[in-house]
Amino acid sequence: MWSSVVTRGALVAVAAALVLSGVGVWRAAHRAVQLPSAAASGQVLAADGTVLATLHGEQDRVEVPLQRVPKALRDAVIAAEDARFHEHGGVDLRAIARALWRNIRAGEVEQGGSTITQQLAKNLVTGSEQTLGRKLREAWTAVRIESTLTKDDILARYLNTVYFGGGAYGVQAAAQRWFAQDVDDLDLPQSALLAGLLRAPSALDPLRHPDRARAARSRVLDRMVDEGLVTAAQAAVADAAELGVKPRPPDWRAPWFVDHVLALVRTDDGFNALGGDADERLDRLFRDGLRVETTLDPLWQRAAETAVTQVINQPDDPYAAVVAVDPSTGAIRALVGGRRYAEPDDPVSQFNLATEGARQPGSAFKPLVLAAALAQGHSLDETFPAGASVSLAIPGQAEPWVVRNYDERDHGEISLRDATRWSVNTVYARLVLDVGADTVAELARLAGVREKLRPLPAIALGAQEVTPLDLAAVQATFADGGVAHSPFAIRRVLNRDGDVLYEAPAAKGRRVLPAPIAGLVTEALQDVVTAGTGQAAAIDRPVAGKTGTTQRWGDAWFAGYTPQLAAAVWVGFPEGGVSMTPPRTRARVEGGGWPAEIFAAFAQAALNDTAVTDFPNTVRTQLRIEVDRTRNCLPNAYTPPELIETRSYLPGAEPTAHCTEPTGPDGATVPDVVGLSFEAAARVLGDEGLVVQRRAELRRDLPPGRVVRQSPAAGSPLSPDARKRLPVTVWVSAAQENTVPDVLGLPRARAIAELEALGFVVDVVNACPDGGASCAGARLRPGTVWEQRPDSGRRARFGTEVRLSVYPG
Repeated sequence: MWSSVVTRGALVAVAAALVLSGVGVWRAAHRAVQLPSAAASGQVLAADGTVLATLHGEQDRVEVPLQRVPKALRDAVIAAEDARFHEHGGVDLRAIARALWRNIRAGEVEQGGSTITQQLAKNLVTGSEQTLGRKLREAWTAVRIESTLTKDDILARYLNTVYFGGGAYGVQAAAQRWFAQDVDDLDLPQSALLAGLLRAPSALDPLRHPDRARAARSRVLDRMVDEGLVTAAQAAVADAAELGVKPRPPDWRAPWFVDHVLALVRTDDGFNALGGDADERLDRLFRDGLRVETTLDPLWQRAAETAVTQVINQPDDPYAAVVAVDPSTGAIRALVGGRRYAEPDDPVSQFNLATEGARQPGSAFKPLVLAAALAQGHSLDETFPAGASVSLAIPGQAEPWVVRNYDERDHGEISLRDATRWSVNTVYARLVLDVGADTVAELARLAGVREKLRPLPAIALGAQEVTPLDLAAVQATFADGGVAHSPFAIRRVLNRDGDVLYEAPAAKGRRVLPAPIAGLVTEALQDVVTAGTGQAAAIDRPVAGKTGTTQRWGDAWFAGYTPQLAAAVWVGFPEGGVSMTPPRTRARVEGGGWPAEIFAAFAQAALNDTAVTDFPNTVRTQLRIEVDRTRNCLPNAYTPPELIETRSYLPGAEPTAHCTEPTGPDGATVPDVVGLSFEAAARVLGDEGLVVQRRAELRRDLPPGRVVRQSPAAGSPLSPDARKRLPVTVWVSAAQENTVPDVLGLPRARAIAELEALGFVVDVVNACPDGGASCAGARLRPGTVWEQRPDSGRRARFGTEVRLSVYPG
């Protein structure tokens, strides 16, 4: 390392000495003075060859006279890039020696010695090839430029051609790109930021790396103080200012996808054929007429964008992200990374939530736990205790792990198939302890999750963050029968002559799950869509998928697939931690709501012209048997046809006995209670032996207390067994304001139910009345509410949070 640093610095010094002794190329210098431009726009193309984006940074360059450039910006650039600009003759031997010494002391290349004039020569004539010959030509060209142009001319030409990142060449384009204003209007903080970007525009991108950009601005301000260009007080005020970036949105189709393509070129070493570092590769894209052929399907992209805008259509609605891939190859076919890309006043509008927005997936992560369990010999029809809560001992952990079901329900004994259909947390908590959190984390990595996951039990409930792209890759792995394909967006990169500079490797999948296991996972996830929490994702073809909702409704997901399409949909707020409940949102947002609806609208439109096919029976040794899906037994003569489905069983695990129920015809169905008062609806449903769950929905067009929708829908079949287990959820119109009921002394679940039925949002805290840790002396039953805020009897608006203090246990 030390010898390479010394050698590099020495070569630069030798180059400068040779320049001063008269070695050089006059023609190159003459061309630099004439400011040639052979730049050609790059293009990003969709899979069908249509243009998604024209990358014409050089063509957008607008030359401005030096008089229009604020003094603060001129001073900032000189302080940052070449403090002795007005003293040297093109090559600064003192700067070269200083840089060499600092690099030797640091043990690496920390600082270069190129002057502004040398950078101008490099940008316009010599290029950036790291060779001695090129450095010699650069230095000689810089000397010739200095002998031909004035310092003001050199500075003006440099400021009008240098790259500031984001496709902006020159100060006017940079002012427009980063601040949506003309260069004349830039102040000291803005000027220092632009000057700071020059050293590494991609690495210091103020949108993607605001902390780095702020640090670069601070360094420039410090140098300006050192050079006497501003006072320490002026620098302190500028340093305290916000970055104030208001990026001008480019005129791109599928802009978040194009952003992802540029990010890949910038960060992936696989694109080194385009240049040795991020800025050199981007510079070629914007100036060398390269064509980037991508995987995006315009039909799928339009379908995804339309689906999002149909569902997320109000100004105060949360954001959404969608990623869809081809399961057989991993090709990214559609990508939506936010709500509105062209929103100058929205600081996160161009942040790509689809590829960079890592969030907790909640129960959408459970299929990976299911797959790991099935691979270890568990069966979909194995039963587990499914109480409303469970306290589990964790080896090496003093406190037990307490897990509660999302709906607070006690499901009794339930099969793994039904636990997946209804997303029962207490079953999956038991399951992950048996399977091993490390096994699940490793399977997730193999199946496509790029985020590093820790092997903790809460991984089963989706308590660690992933991106929509990660989750879409996992769905693709299940859809392709357990074969994983790394998602990719770029097929080829060609130069202006049509020569291939980069080509994606041939799509070779890697098997991460046995095909029978992947098939069983798909069966279980089809049940989620046909008769579970994901019914809103159903379309006119086979769909498998899983809903996910995190604590306090902060994130909502639907991740699913068909044989031809795999996708993940996320809905939430970019800042995170925002509860998507009224009044912040129009309705409480759960994975089975808006995310599932977006998936259905997208998949239906994207596959409109694609033939309907069923999921393949991936393993021939699996037994396919018709069973009563409510009992896992062979149908008898009275089993309703709608309860009969074909399931796959590994040999020896299949049911052999016929069902003993029903013993006669039963044509009962779920009654239609929409439009009835809640009391009437509860009476009608209760007469059928059904359990009623009440949810509130703010409706200004209906009087309070009316049922506005129900699940399962009216007409759904009712077997005797279904009457015992099937909950019917009814959404009841709520008033904009209600009296907070008295729930002191009630069990936790009942208190929550009463408050939520009136449209209040409940926050539960386990705490002792005396504030201690042991609750010594308390005479309360575990799970009893002993305090509520606000107090009962007060009037509060729909969506108001009511905090309950509950005796632990």
